[in-house]
Amino acid sequence: MTVTTGRLGDTVERLLPFLTIVTVVTIGFLWFVQPRLGAYLRVRSDATALEERARTLRQLTSRAPSSPRADMGRSQREFEARMSADDKVADVAAALAHAVLASAPTDELRSFTIETGDRAAAPAFDAAGDARRAPGSAAADGADPRLALFPYAVTYTPLRVTFDSSFEAASRVLWQVRDFPTVVEVRSATLTRGLPLMRTELLVRVLQRGRTADVFRGVPADGALPAAPGPTAPRVAATAGEEGAAR
Repeated sequence: MTVTTGRLGDTVERLLPFLTIVTVVTIGFLWFVQPRLGAYLRVRSDATALEERARTLRQLTSRAPSSPRADMGRSQREFEARMSADDKVADVAAALAHAVLASAPTDELRSFTIETGDRAAAPAFDAAGDARRAPGSAAADGADPRLALFPYAVTYTPLRVTFDSSFEAASRVLWQVRDFPTVVEVRSATLTRGLPLMRTELLVRVLQRGRTADVFRGVPADGALPAAPGPTAPRVAATAGEEGAAR
């Protein structure tokens, strides 16, 4: 046993430097090299997948038919036909009243009111699609930049409709907005849960076409349109004219 133990001790002593080097290299690989190698392989795999997707999109784009250029003359004629130059506030209020009365059963309609705010001027836009403040005009609180595509001054009158009824009645009222006698912009539709009826509050702007204005005319030479505000853009509080104060 003494001779065997001595030989084993000599062997371990001779192999100790080698074992130390192997242990240090293994720990270094597992601690430093392997994480970075794994990250590199993942990045390389993602880059390859993205290149393949980009190549596929380029192929689909090359095969897609080209979009026709915008017909500004036709768009302006449709704009003039749909947006009235006359005051249609009373007509829109009557259409809203008819829609509510026709959509809500008599025994399921409570607290029905229509309030009219003060008329205000929609702001003009410059070539960058930014709203400009003109003397006597309202602030650009969420104004639709597509109004800059047409050479007309536009005014709007806010209408606030509130009533208590069922959810089906509220949805039918909103569906009939498309048939109003002039262009309206739905600013908000708030449905508040209640018992036994649901409260609906609808705020719309009745747009009216005015005189020809010196504003930015829509499509630039390169065909690019002004960028519309994204869903994450900050929202400005409603102006005093939209508070629905009755006139």
